[in-house]
Amino acid sequence: MEHIKSALKKAGITDSDALAPEPVAPAPHEFVAPADPISKIGNDDSAEKTQAKPLRQVEVDSKDLERKRIVSKSMDDPTHIAFNLLRTRVRQAMSENKWKSLAITSPTPGCGKTMVTLNLAFSLSRNPGLKTVVVDLDLRRPSIAPTLNIEPDRSIAQYLLGRAEEARDCFVQVDPNLVLGLNSGHTPASSELLQAPRMLDLFRFIDKELAPEVVLFDLPPMKSSDDALGFLPRVDTSLLVVASGTTTTEEVDECELQISELDKLLGIVLNKCEDTQTEDYYY
Repeated sequence: MEHIKSALKKAGITDSDALAPEPVAPAPHEFVAPADPISKIGNDDSAEKTQAKPLRQVEVDSKDLERKRIVSKSMDDPTHIAFNLLRTRVRQAMSENKWKSLAITSPTPGCGKTMVTLNLAFSLSRNPGLKTVVVDLDLRRPSIAPTLNIEPDRSIAQYLLGRAEEARDCFVQVDPNLVLGLNSGHTPASSELLQAPRMLDLFRFIDKELAPEVVLFDLPPMKSSDDALGFLPRVDTSLLVVASGTTTTEEVDECELQISELDKLLGIVLNKCEDTQTEDYYY
């Protein structure tokens, strides 16, 4: 023991130093409190950011929706089965490819793209845990809010223009698993807005704050403007809705080629086709 004390004395180490415990490093995920109080580091608005105000809750009339051919909400009309089949095909393809965003467009107005979008959305949202967000990006002729008889507090166009401070004010919740981003009125410079810097902020809000499993974008018709073609590179894939007896073969071929060149075509939905069955079929 005397030899050890002598060696420590020559090294300049006292008994108290030798007996002091070694400092223990914090565990990799252990929180280490800062030396200064929070008030000196910054303001405490971080607490407000973690407690964001809830989305506006809106009730929709299922019977009124049925009259507008939105049948996947109530499921009373047997034609909702077609949208369940579409839902299953879409989910399978998106799951296999790990896709999250789906755009829905058409060659021309009147093909029923908004009707398909809403029916698909209600059908998707019935799956437990499958949170679905629908964003109306037809800035020239928005249809989702009028179809559902909802008056938006703020529109997505206003947010993209910088006239609405929070993206949250443009969204409403209509079902536990379904959130809608709304628009209203006519926006002339729609193509430029869809490429605006605030569009990235909108994407971040949807991804971080709403955290959906699937995002559906209702885009303008392809032959009405360049809005859809310019926006398609931002999404994973898309559906092209065509109307039986209205959409020409040339229009389908042209739009299909443009989307395929971007490698964004999931499939084509034939709408407004006549049912040749003589009786309702339930499964």
